[in-house]
Amino acid sequence: DTAYEIATAMHAKELISDNYEYRALVYAALNNYKEAYHYQNLLIDLKNELQSSHKLRNIEQEISNSRYIKQKRKAENEAQTYKIELLKRNLFIIIVATLLITVVVFFIWLWYKRKKNIELMTARHELEQTEYKLAEMKMKQQENELRTVNDALDNSRQEASSFAVFLHSRNELLDKIREMIKKGYRMDQQEIVVHLKKINAFISQYQSGDKSNSALLINIEEKNNEFIKRLTERHPDLTNGEKNLAVLLRVNLATKEIAMLTGTTPKTINMNRYRLRKSLNLATEEDLTDYLQNI
Repeated sequence: DTAYEIATAMHAKELISDNYEYRALVYAALNNYKEAYHYQNLLIDLKNELQSSHKLRNIEQEISNSRYIKQKRKAENEAQTYKIELLKRNLFIIIVATLLITVVVFFIWLWYKRKKNIELMTARHELEQTEYKLAEMKMKQQENELRTVNDALDNSRQEASSFAVFLHSRNELLDKIREMIKKGYRMDQQEIVVHLKKINAFISQYQSGDKSNSALLINIEEKNNEFIKRLTERHPDLTNGEKNLAVLLRVNLATKEIAMLTGTTPKTINMNRYRLRKSLNLATEEDLTDYLQNI
């Protein structure tokens, strides 16, 4: 009875069930089957109640486990979803960062390329300006040299023309002396002495003119030494006569003027010109004077 009271106070149904079972056994041993039957029925009812309670507890536990599993799965799904979203976000950030870096690198490359092109264009412009200045200086130098050469050629031509005029005067003087000698054949002894003195005066004038002629020829030869040197290097087989003719042609003297200078006929000068062209191996369309002036 004490055990029953303690178990009842504690609501320990399993202990109460044990108490019912012990009472049924005790009353059966005392041959009090009525009480034994009564407690046996109580034991059966209590066991059924306990079994029902166990079933309900199992169901609740299963429901609780099912809820736990669902919540766990939900949490796992949420965690998986979060991981996927985080991965997507990180992947998006990586793609955006890569695109930004690519764009920045591309613009840096364009800026660098533009800078190099500007530097190259500046260098080319400076080089062109330098070349232009050098070309101007070279052109000015060539113009000065050409002017110097033209002046020298003009001087040579003027001297040669003057020499031609002098030769023409000399020839006139010689013709006059010849006429005076012819007149002397018709004079008597007394007149011839005076006439010879006149002839002597004319000869003295010729001799002084001959000295001037020699000085002029030497001056012309000195001024054309460089030309003769270049002409000889290019055409070493030329004769002295061809070289002298080349000098006179170079100063652009006409055929009559050269004939007057050399004391020959224009026909002879033309023949010498032909021989000189052949010696220089000039084509028909090439101008002899231009060729000589460009040497």
